[in-house]
Amino acid sequence: MSVPVRRAVAADAGELARLRQLSLTCPTVPWSRPQDVPDGPWVQECQQVFAALLHGPDTVAAFVVDAAPGRVASCAVGFLLPRLPGPGSSKPFNGDISTVATDPEFRRRGYARAVVTALMDWMAVRGCKRISLAASPEGEPLYTSLGFVYDEPRMTWRVQ
Repeated sequence: MSVPVRRAVAADAGELARLRQLSLTCPTVPWSRPQDVPDGPWVQECQQVFAALLHGPDTVAAFVVDAAPGRVASCAVGFLLPRLPGPGSSKPFNGDISTVATDPEFRRRGYARAVVTALMDWMAVRGCKRISLAASPEGEPLYTSLGFVYDEPRMTWRVQ
């Protein structure tokens, strides 16, 4: 059975923000507990950013499975990051998958696999050399089955 996936549009921004908040409160993510991700202005800001990004240049995409009109069951959001050519590749981008989320009542139906696969295909067509993501323990088996491997840990510098 094929899962119907579509590319998200700016009108989906509210649902994408809702699913992002849901993904950040996932109890299986070791760095997150529900009280760590309060509801607040950031959710509205996230919705506004999604709307702008999905309406802007073709360097951001989200793919979704609909639960009902105006309600999204699952999403995957990713960015094309420009890269300079090197001796191993002249491909113009690396891909970063930043949010994968499925509403709890729609899990175990293949929706996450479908939206991540659609996003990976979109990135590959646009010239990605590498696609990366940070996996929760719950999502790791899916990503491994899709061919993701641990390459090297990410390092982050935060502006003070």
